[in-house]
Amino acid sequence: MAVRAVRACGTGFHHRHLMAADSLSRHLADRKTPWPHFNHYLVAYLSYLLFYPVPWLLGYHRPTLPGVLFSTAAMLLFLLVYFAPYRKDRYYGYGEIILTDLIGYACAWTHGDWEVYCIFAAGMCARLPERRQSITMVILLQVVLIISGHFRHKTTLEVIPGAFFSIITYMGTLVQWQLGIRNFELREAQNEIRTLATTAERERIARDLHDLLGHSLTVISVKAELSERLFMADPPRARQEINEISQIARTSLREVREAVSGMNGASLLRELDRARKSLHTAGITLALTGRAPPADAPPNSVLALALREAVTNVIRHSEARTCTLTFLYDASGHIHTFTLEDDGPLQATKPARAIVEGNGLRGMRARLAASGGTLTISPRPQGFTLTATTLP
Repeated sequence: MAVRAVRACGTGFHHRHLMAADSLSRHLADRKTPWPHFNHYLVAYLSYLLFYPVPWLLGYHRPTLPGVLFSTAAMLLFLLVYFAPYRKDRYYGYGEIILTDLIGYACAWTHGDWEVYCIFAAGMCARLPERRQSITMVILLQVVLIISGHFRHKTTLEVIPGAFFSIITYMGTLVQWQLGIRNFELREAQNEIRTLATTAERERIARDLHDLLGHSLTVISVKAELSERLFMADPPRARQEINEISQIARTSLREVREAVSGMNGASLLRELDRARKSLHTAGITLALTGRAPPADAPPNSVLALALREAVTNVIRHSEARTCTLTFLYDASGHIHTFTLEDDGPLQATKPARAIVEGNGLRGMRARLAASGGTLTISPRPQGFTLTATTLP
């Protein structure tokens, strides 16, 4: 079982590494940055090329003109290979690794420090897509280096420094590459978090604006129709309704500003008073069962906006004559649930499965769910019941 667990853990890490590599590859395939910063650390490794003429400078071997020219051409070819994936931040391939290693062996006759190319080839192995391939390739390169040294009649002490620096360079490049991938994943996660936060804020504003404007415009529409009917029969009452329309419009504008800025702290007591006036204007009587929210109750924006949307739906869709509102309190005296029942014939005739939730109900459900609450809607034989609950 332990062996299986270790294997499963290793397989999971391998899959995560491949998924990160695939995500990175897809991201880099679409990049348009002309000179990416992800690979800047690779320039530092070019300092190894300074060791190539060291044997000449120390007098171990005398450089020849053909040797210098060949070494220069080989170095230019190597730079082309080295920077081939640089601009696209992609992995090195086997062809580039093998070609770099062969450049080193081809330069052996010049008596420069040609093993630096073997070191570069080992560093390139760290950027193979799969870890197993990477380790296998770097080991094969060192085996070839040791065998080559044997055929060139070099002692073990002469070969070990090249193999040692190859392994060190491989490990350093591997750490740098993985660090780059982790930083990339972190940036991607941060971008995703910012995107989700922006989306959530847009949804919040959309829900708040829908609830605020939907209710206000519904009441304004009802009062406007009432004012038109009272214009000739009862001018003072019509003037009062028009004044109330103006007051509702100003209040709605202030609430919209608060909703956009995220400062909405709606009060249940204020919403209860607004609901009573709005329903009265629409010819609907509101009956409160139990006690009303206390004046010093803390703001409960979630339930307050849910109550506003529920009252708006009653006015718009139910054709009810009476509504019954009930608040439920927890042990500390805070309201955590309200139930609104109406006697509207239009909603009572619909089965529960036939009720189509609009933006208002969906926004109400999402807002309650975000606070750990629920929304229950169901028709009754003589009306409709809506229950909104938050965490007690």
